Amino acid sequence: MMLVLLATTLALHPFDLVRVDDPEHPDADATSATGAVLLAPPAAGTPWQYETVPEVDRWTAVEALQAMNVDPWHERGVTGAGVKVAVFDLQWFGSEGDPEELGAFTTHDCYTHRSCALPMDTWRPRFSFEEGVHGYACAEVLHDIAPDATLHLVRVNGQTTLENAVDWAVQEGIDVASMSMSFFNASFYDGTGRVAGLMEKARAGGVLMVVSAGNYADAHWQGHLVDSDLDGRMEFDGEDGLWVYLTAGSARGIYLNWNQHSACGTSDLDAVLYDGEGRIVERSLDRQDPDADRCEPVERLTGRVEQDGWYRLEVFLERGAAVALDVDVLTTKGEIHGAMPEGSIVDPGVSPHAFTVGAVRAAGYFTNDVEGFSSRGPTIAGVSKPDIAGPDGLSTDAYGPVGFYGTSAAAPAVAGAVALVMSEDPTLTPFQAARRLQGWAAGDDVVFFEPDPRWGAGRARLPAEPDASPGCGRRPLLLPLVLPPLGWLRRRRRYDRC
Repeated sequence: MMLVLLATTLALHPFDLVRVDDPEHPDADATSATGAVLLAPPAAGTPWQYETVPEVDRWTAVEALQAMNVDPWHERGVTGAGVKVAVFDLQWFGSEGDPEELGAFTTHDCYTHRSCALPMDTWRPRFSFEEGVHGYACAEVLHDIAPDATLHLVRVNGQTTLENAVDWAVQEGIDVASMSMSFFNASFYDGTGRVAGLMEKARAGGVLMVVSAGNYADAHWQGHLVDSDLDGRMEFDGEDGLWVYLTAGSARGIYLNWNQHSACGTSDLDAVLYDGEGRIVERSLDRQDPDADRCEPVERLTGRVEQDGWYRLEVFLERGAAVALDVDVLTTKGEIHGAMPEGSIVDPGVSPHAFTVGAVRAAGYFTNDVEGFSSRGPTIAGVSKPDIAGPDGLSTDAYGPVGFYGTSAAAPAVAGAVALVMSEDPTLTPFQAARRLQGWAAGDDVVFFEPDPRWGAGRARLPAEPDASPGCGRRPLLLPLVLPPLGWLRRRRRYDRC
């Protein structure tokens, strides 16, 4: 396969990228085993979809060490040795990132070549939306907690490169991969679709995917499509519009998504955004046509607004029946009036094969509730999520003192804790180590509890003694993962002590 040379940073919007299910397409800019990324739609007659590009869940880490009781483990020599960890991210291209703080590591470019064998050239991103240091911040947190784990930094900037990264991680024998990114409109957030399928593939290959729950609890709405006055406009809690607060200059990311991913074209919806004076700011009028080259039950609003304020989103039923039509609305750059925190986790966090992490502020960790923005479950399919919570409000070189917030910070902290548990007991699989960490988690109830839609098992913490029992029979182990058959275990054979 010919190597793609990346010499120019393209100022394309991430929504401009498209995907075709043909790895040998002549216009491919990047490929995976099942498809290719193009910079523009193909010629008529070739089926295509928009490439699903993730957004980083933004919002040293001595605060994490203290919150999760890591220091006693380090003092006893438990530092992650013998464990392979990876950080999947799209932002490795910023001057504030200091790789020297991460000790020894290797990098892998899953965009330049599907093998991920080539190192990243961090001076030359392919796209402007990759510029930033989010990946370095995640790697710092994981490294501070598990400093002797073998660390890999992996470039993942879309669904196609995620496929490459999962294949690489399985082949490489990675134990734990941390990914603090969210994929929108890749499914109806019900555990189906390609992104969720990659989580299942990673689990089957022995890789524990530790993923952020997302920061969208106050930016989400979901419900049935209702048009009681038959004016063609969807009603949100009795109103014709849904009010969204946006800040001036922020790129809008408003995602409309409905439950016809397996039957696209049954209904056609459009989205229109108005300012406070009733003027149209933007329209999203994609045609959901099952006979077209592209059909996706989604609408997306992009761009920028000129001033802070509340904007009204209206949804129109252009064609098809409204019966049994469920709609999900989520914004990544604002908040929604009357937001519904429940069900605000998106891909890959909705997958039952991922270890999904919510966020609790590190200062006052054991008395704090989850962060108000931390996405919550259960999923639309009824899966209990998140699985656990970790600390945020952390210090990193990338973001400065106490500058790393959100589930982005919490996920690598939990990934590092899993690596410590594996390092202390090398007979554990990563899934068994995650289950053990859940057993030690601090929730609201002392003895018995049901999975909590705020934080699953509770706040991740390590016991004072590395070999302390997780309290078998006292807490349910909540990770909704099906352990692989014994033949799939790569190097660990003994079951958890429970």
